[in-house]
Amino acid sequence: MESIRRYRQEHAGEIVQELVSFVRVPNNVYVVEQIQRNAGALRAILERRGIRSELLPTVTGKPLVYGELLTPGAAAAMLIYGHYDGVPAEPARWHSDPYEPVLRTHLPVGPEADWSAFGLPANGWFDGDWRLFGRSVADSKNAIIAMMAALDALRAAGQRPGINLKFLFDGEEELESPCLPAVLETYRERLAADVMISASGERHQSGRPTVEFGIRGILMFDLTVYTGTVALHSGHFGNFAPSAAFQLAHLLASLKRQDGGVQIEGFYDEVTPLSESELNAIRQIPAVEEQVRRQFGLARAEVEGRSLQELINLPTLNVRGVRSGFVGDEARNIIPNTATADFDVRLVRSMDPDRTLATIAAHIERQGWTVLDREPSRAELLAHGRVVRLRKRSGFPATRTPLDSPVAGQVVKALQRAADEPLVVMPTEGGSLPMCLFEQIGLPFVGLPTSNFDCNQHTDDENLQLEYLFEAVDLFASLFRWE
Repeated sequence: MESIRRYRQEHAGEIVQELVSFVRVPNNVYVVEQIQRNAGALRAILERRGIRSELLPTVTGKPLVYGELLTPGAAAAMLIYGHYDGVPAEPARWHSDPYEPVLRTHLPVGPEADWSAFGLPANGWFDGDWRLFGRSVADSKNAIIAMMAALDALRAAGQRPGINLKFLFDGEEELESPCLPAVLETYRERLAADVMISASGERHQSGRPTVEFGIRGILMFDLTVYTGTVALHSGHFGNFAPSAAFQLAHLLASLKRQDGGVQIEGFYDEVTPLSESELNAIRQIPAVEEQVRRQFGLARAEVEGRSLQELINLPTLNVRGVRSGFVGDEARNIIPNTATADFDVRLVRSMDPDRTLATIAAHIERQGWTVLDREPSRAELLAHGRVVRLRKRSGFPATRTPLDSPVAGQVVKALQRAADEPLVVMPTEGGSLPMCLFEQIGLPFVGLPTSNFDCNQHTDDENLQLEYLFEAVDLFASLFRWE
């Protein structure tokens, strides 16, 4: 590890420059030409390391990039999954060009913050606290560059991976990877491995190196309340025509208790309890609740008395947006006849998206509503009165690798060797990715996040604290040795 650290310290300028060059290639997931150009740039990055690579075609024209680096005599294989696409960037909302990365000494905060920036230092010296700003510097081109630099460092130290490496980089991860299922099925034999490493995401809020053995699934749906065929004048028809906004508010209030618990009958029935090893891992995770609460101006937690990590291992029911009538400068004196709420449900191990949606629909029906999967007709409104359209948008289940499995122990051992402090071992990560697809072809999931938790992922001024990039080189190098 000393030789690895010495290499990345001496070559810090080259490592950062390669990331900067990669980020300069715009990667809006909605623009096919940009994704194809990124795929070509990524393939060149792989081939510079002697990694045999190819572009796996998809029906959308946005290829997955596959690479293979075999070690003679290696008895096991590791598949590393990541992504090179990014969410759209709105330059007017950024303090610098999203695709022309710059450095700042810190993360500016507040209306009077200093956003002064500078370019890469000519002497190649970087302070680990400095931050690099640009789209996908943290989600997730940084992980790709870190693992490539890890291979460079191993070679410089006269070492080579102790495991066969297979790389699979997605060009549509930000769209929930619509083509990934077909690719996994088509290339199932070629992608066979003993473990799958998902190289994406943010470390624990404590900043300590983090490894995750589960990731939540998700169910996204919306529901629309209908109270009539048109919106009516509030003066002429107030107290006569029901307000869809109030009707929706009553329905939403029936879903959760004030203490944050979901009060839908059967909602928690499919949850697989955590094992004793998983509970013990959660107990070892540093407490950050007070820090997070103060940082984000939260007077209290929605569910009190439990740690953030305990809550991440429970399913959530979140209203991510509500719409009814008109507000602000567009406000008008009408009684809205429709009101819509958009939901996301974070699923944990064993929960099925369709069964969960059916459980929610049954609850709504028990509140006296007629549930449809389409807009109601006038006759249905007159017949039933209280009508809801419930529409599923998308969903996939969670996945979790047991902490007491041999592969989990091997990963923890390899990563801990590269870390200067105890790892944060998380049974489940808070986000949602369709990693169940890999589980379905027999690949145990492990998540290795490499970004700072305040990286502004998916929003303006995305940034990467350079210390996390350099430490990721150490982590990948030790992981690839697989000793």
